[in-house]
Amino acid sequence: MTMRRCLATIFILLAGCLSLYAQGDSVVVYPSRHGLEPGAARRTLFALRLPENLPGKTVELTLTLPAHSAIAGCRPGVLLSDSLDVRDPDDYKGRLPYRAVEVTGGYPTLSFEAEPGAVAYIVTDVAEDVLPGSLLSAGLASVRVGEKNLPIKAGNRYGHTAERRVFSVYKPLFVPGDTGSKNFRIPAILKTKSGTLIVAADRRKFNQVDIPEDIDIVIRRSFDDGKNWSGTQFVIEGYGHGHGYGDAALVQAPSGKLVMVFIGGQGLWHSTPEEPMPTYVMTSDDDGATWSEARDITHFLYGKDCPDPVRSRFLSSFCASGQGAVSATGRIMFVAAMRTTKEYKLDNYLIYSDDEGETWQVSDLAYKGGDESKVLPLPDGTILMSIRNPHRNDRIFRVSRDDGATWEELGADAYAGLHDPACNGTPLLVKHQGKSVLLHSLPKGPRSRWDGAIYHYDPATQKWSEPYIVNPGMSAYSDMTLLDNETIGYFVEEDDQMTLTFIALPVADLFR
Repeated sequence: MTMRRCLATIFILLAGCLSLYAQGDSVVVYPSRHGLEPGAARRTLFALRLPENLPGKTVELTLTLPAHSAIAGCRPGVLLSDSLDVRDPDDYKGRLPYRAVEVTGGYPTLSFEAEPGAVAYIVTDVAEDVLPGSLLSAGLASVRVGEKNLPIKAGNRYGHTAERRVFSVYKPLFVPGDTGSKNFRIPAILKTKSGTLIVAADRRKFNQVDIPEDIDIVIRRSFDDGKNWSGTQFVIEGYGHGHGYGDAALVQAPSGKLVMVFIGGQGLWHSTPEEPMPTYVMTSDDDGATWSEARDITHFLYGKDCPDPVRSRFLSSFCASGQGAVSATGRIMFVAAMRTTKEYKLDNYLIYSDDEGETWQVSDLAYKGGDESKVLPLPDGTILMSIRNPHRNDRIFRVSRDDGATWEELGADAYAGLHDPACNGTPLLVKHQGKSVLLHSLPKGPRSRWDGAIYHYDPATQKWSEPYIVNPGMSAYSDMTLLDNETIGYFVEEDDQMTLTFIALPVADLFR
């Protein structure tokens, strides 16, 4: 190495050290934007990563409190931990260790003792009388230790401002680490005729990856519209790579029987006509308390044992997770995304049963080049199919006028303009001012899965509303159901680590 290169290397190392030194006295702040509910304890406003060279032990924070903030009457606290995570510490059910420390002062100035390098969760106990729809907002104005004001660096896109919306019900139901599983994904929600609320998810034991990973299907149930939930119930358990199950979709047949379809095996892109990835069905006659054995229905759909000569040559198929649908005739329906050629593309077909899941039929081609899709019966008897756009353009819609057997395009302007960042979302009909209104859940995007939102459609103008942001931040798949005529149950994937959260949301809020 030449002298010039040695000197250059030394200068680079010195510059790196100076840069680290310049950052070393900064406080890194991670504001929260998660929802919460009245009466909740120890909800995080900010997580602070304190510097290793903390110039003292007494930390004094000064907050700014916007006029709209509902933080008055809420009690502040500080939890110290060695670990930094994205959710409230108590969401992890003891897996994120912390200790509460004494706090002097109150909003807007708090003081506490901390060690260098600690993570300080600035938390609040939420008052019982805080109204749903309120915002608990605060900005971090300064961090002072001894005589020194420390620089504050933003650790996420929210800068120095926390803003948490109050919902009547906000429940993180499947959090990474629950039941020993590293991850969960793929939300589905259904309210039965007798009032039982059921959520289903993939228990992705070792990572977030799809089948053929080792995955279980799990559910939880609520008998009071989501205020309280049963423990995790294993519906079917995987037993190794290539032997898991996932992508559950639920529907309730007219008799009250629950029908769940899902996949398993070798995965979408490894399936062949000779060895097709199986589609299964399970049923329950007691609102999900117990389930039948899994039954393979692949031969009705595609693969070498399918009697249809065209579909017998298809390579793979899976149904979009979430809710299926029931038409006015009692036909139960799900949308399958089928790989019909060796191209890495999917086409959409409706699969349907007229005998509550015993036998299955497949419609004509609904859309070529689609992905995960849902169907919804409309008041006029037509069936609307909402199709995920794999190209991150507008959502694609098709309609059937013969109970799902055949499909056609709509007018050029009908349902146009709903932006889709290539994600699984859900259409839902609600009543507003005496009329049926179509809603749709999807992340706002625009390119990535960010800001979980609900839109409503105005048939008079043939336009979608601006997005109503329900859960800010990273947000992927979602499903919705009606809890009653005035309230939606919204079940969504939050955060990069994927926590599946249930939120009760007033229908009226969407139209304000």
